[in-house]
Amino acid sequence: MSASLSLEENLDAVLKSNHKITSSNQELKSSNQGLKAQNEYLRKQLGTFLKQKQKMNEEPIYSNPRRQEQVFSYTLDSSSDEEPLRMPELEPRMQFNSNDFRVEIPEYEGKLDPEEFLDWLHMMERVFEYKDVPEDRKVKLVALRLRKYASLWWTNLCAKRVRERKAKIRTW
Repeated sequence: MSASLSLEENLDAVLKSNHKITSSNQELKSSNQGLKAQNEYLRKQLGTFLKQKQKMNEEPIYSNPRRQEQVFSYTLDSSSDEEPLRMPELEPRMQFNSNDFRVEIPEYEGKLDPEEFLDWLHMMERVFEYKDVPEDRKVKLVALRLRKYASLWWTNLCAKRVRERKAKIRTW
C-alpha cells in the first residue's frame, strides 16, 4: 500500500509541476505577444520618422522659415561626438539634386538573390555617378532606401559598431 501512495504522491507532484510549466508557458506567450506588438509599433514609428527625414532632405530649407527652426532643433538633438553642431543653411543642401529631372533611388529588401543584389548595386552606382552624389552622403542615402531584412541588418550592424566603439560607416 505504501508503494501505491508514493505513486499517487509522485503523480500529484508531476501534475503540479505540469500545471506550473503550463502557466509559465502561457505567461511567456503573453509576454511574447506584448513584445511583438511593441516591436511593430516601434517599426511603424521608425518608418514614419524616416519618411519625415527623407521629406526634409528633399525640400529646400529656404522655402519655409519654420522649416529652418525644425532643421536647427533636429541638428541640436542629433549631435554626437563626431559631428559638430551646424546652423541651418540658407541655400539648398543637396546641390547634386539640381538636374532637370528627379532620379528615384531604388529600395532594397535584402532577399537572398545575388542577381537582385548585384542589379541593385549597379543601379546605385549609376545613380550616384549621374547625380554626382558626394562620398559623405552615399551611405546615408542608401540607408534610407533599405527595407525589411536589409534594414534590420543595417540597424544591427550600426548598433554592433556602437557597442564595439567603432566609428560610423561613412564611405560607400
